[in-house]
Amino acid sequence: MNHPTSRSTRPPLLLAAALVAVAWGALYDAGRWVALFIVNPVHLDFRIFYVAAQAGLQDGWSRIYDVDLLRSLSSSFPADERYINSAATFIHPPLLAWLVAPLTILPLPLAYVVWTLVSLGALVWAWHIAAPYRGLAKLALLLLAVALWPVMDSFYYGQPSILVLALVAMAWWLAAKDRPALAGFALAFATVLKPQVVILVPVALLVSGRFRPFFAWAIGCAVLAALCAIALGPAGLTAWWQTLIYVQSDHGHSFFTMAYLFGAGPVSYGLEVLLGALALVIARRRRNELDMVFALGLLGSLTFAFHLHQPDYSSLVLAAWLVLRTSPPLWHKLWLLLGIATMQAVTLGYPAPQLLWDTGWLVILGISSFYGSGASDPATRAAASSGARGGT
Repeated sequence: MNHPTSRSTRPPLLLAAALVAVAWGALYDAGRWVALFIVNPVHLDFRIFYVAAQAGLQDGWSRIYDVDLLRSLSSSFPADERYINSAATFIHPPLLAWLVAPLTILPLPLAYVVWTLVSLGALVWAWHIAAPYRGLAKLALLLLAVALWPVMDSFYYGQPSILVLALVAMAWWLAAKDRPALAGFALAFATVLKPQVVILVPVALLVSGRFRPFFAWAIGCAVLAALCAIALGPAGLTAWWQTLIYVQSDHGHSFFTMAYLFGAGPVSYGLEVLLGALALVIARRRRNELDMVFALGLLGSLTFAFHLHQPDYSSLVLAAWLVLRTSPPLWHKLWLLLGIATMQAVTLGYPAPQLLWDTGWLVILGISSFYGSGASDPATRAAASSGARGGT
């Protein structure tokens, strides 16, 4: 017969089952990354970042948007990994090329490995400071994040999505510790790396009455924009603008937005604006809860965006962690659980379930904020907000 105390040390059955499931999912994703790397250690997106950094170092930063130069620098790669066109070229601000530049001293496959390890470290850091719970429950959230296919896509393609997630998590953490200037600067770096993923987070801070981090964000963005403008010069800025127009002519960049359901046009743009505005209204309602303000900024940014790809949905991981910190009711957690399936469907090329899920989550947050537990009195909301300041 087992000793009674041995039973008390066992995790609950549901937690144990969930941990096993997400562990297998994380193992599958890690194994798939390794297998794909062995078959082909050159991957499209990171290759583009790599040659853009090479172009900047060799020919000047004003040339990083030169399609012909990027094609030339890609000529030594495998045939299916050397193309540059409207679906695949460098459109990011120079900041991303600057971050990748030190890695160009390494061969591309090794640089890609280092970049992936840095991204994995960023995910672990974000999980450490932002994910709720303790022990096995918290570990399950990390393994679940790794098991989600948009996160795997971020690693596989070498996208900066996980770095952006970590920067937003750091901004939340610093804001919770009453360091608004540093929070705003961290958010500015995230915005310059991938603006479409975080653009409504600073606006959510503004409508929630958090003026200091918002103005720090604005100053940080202005400084980074000035540095980019100086580095690019008039010729580089013109080339960047032309590249943005060139890229947006490819409808694949709006495939994962409302344009998938309603086509590129007024209906889709109107819905995106409406959903973004709804997120900000709810953020105003939940202004005493820092966790909710950041989560709504992230969710609102995705519903508002007109340019998205699968890795961009990785930011929902952080949004879910922050909402879970507020102890939502069981039915709300079940909706988050459903989101696991819709995020996997995104990577399979079926964005409709995710688009509907995002909209549904905004509606749930709105209802709970005005009529449910989120409509609690200010003292209760303030207590919830102060609880976030306790760290992990």
